[in-house]
Amino acid sequence: MKKLVIATLLVLMAVSFGFGQTNVVVSEWRVPFLNSLTGSIAAIGEFLQWGANYAADEINAAGGIAGKPVKVVPVDTALDPQKGSVEMARVVKDSLVAMGPVPEPVIMAAMPIAVENQMVSITATTSYEYASQFFPWTVSWFPPTLDRLPPLVVAWAKQFGDMKQVVQFIEPYGPWPGMADAHSKALKSLNIKEQKAIEVPTDAVTFGPLVVRALDQNPDGVILVCNAEKAAKIIKELKSRGWSKMNHILVFSSADDAQLYSTGGMDLNGVQVYNYLNLDISNPRWDKFKAEFAKAHNGNMPFSLSPNYYDALYMIKEAIEKTGVTGDPKKLKEERKKIADYIANVKGFKGLLFDWDMKDGVPTNKPTYIFEIQNGKKQLVLEVKQ
Repeated sequence: MKKLVIATLLVLMAVSFGFGQTNVVVSEWRVPFLNSLTGSIAAIGEFLQWGANYAADEINAAGGIAGKPVKVVPVDTALDPQKGSVEMARVVKDSLVAMGPVPEPVIMAAMPIAVENQMVSITATTSYEYASQFFPWTVSWFPPTLDRLPPLVVAWAKQFGDMKQVVQFIEPYGPWPGMADAHSKALKSLNIKEQKAIEVPTDAVTFGPLVVRALDQNPDGVILVCNAEKAAKIIKELKSRGWSKMNHILVFSSADDAQLYSTGGMDLNGVQVYNYLNLDISNPRWDKFKAEFAKAHNGNMPFSLSPNYYDALYMIKEAIEKTGVTGDPKKLKEERKKIADYIANVKGFKGLLFDWDMKDGVPTNKPTYIFEIQNGKKQLVLEVKQ
């Protein structure tokens, strides 16, 4: 009898001190996602939102977060920094944690509000250089650009012994010029001459003159650092003017989305592209995600940023469950800090494609890939370790 009483007391103590789920005071976890759902990048915003919603459905089907359902609340910033700031000011009043903003102009306007109010908002689609300004109230989804990109460009260029001169087409948007600088670092390390870069105006609609300026420099290789539609049109223009070494063209990760393939068509055959997303990886979660994404997106496979907010929501789930966060409004400041501290140094996080660690808000062991496009699909060429 005495043993039974002791055992009962231990169970009651476990529940009281948070080892059960009775400390959770919310009936539903609500996670705002500041995203560009209208405007010029609405197509990207849609599939980012889709990934987050898919994660929420999956989490809820498995019992929720600490036994309670989660809802991702879409917050449209319409690619407008002022609107993003207004929405963030509203969100920080009572939200435990948020996701976004998307993209960089809205990040720069809205994230200082999250920092001032000490609320985590996971910016999972921007570069380290943008995200790190707002540590510890966000984390970077990528290592520093000058660390992660040069090995990719080196691996691409080393395939081709005839590559002596390379020209970059660079659109001056957000982190893209910084990514081009990382490409330059790689070319310099190989003693490959980088010719004068071709600036791609954001409002450009014709690309013949830009391509002529590039070809006049007699390059052996081309790196495209511009949006997907522009990259495709430049490739088509290069090909129409006699360019035949298609694998000597490298497309950067931000242009690896639907418009690249729909605009470029068969003219993309042989072109190489780099990113973190490997469609050839197979595991039950990823295989199911790919199948459901294709059903929802006219048969298209996931694009380069598709898993990012799926993984972000799972990271929030892990932080809440591992730190005993309750959702109690009276503990808002304390519990926001718990989430920030946890995600900054999470170990063995089980992402959709692979596991990774964070160290002080920076991922330490994510693989990257180079692919070659053939008939609208990417074929793996190289896996590049950081």
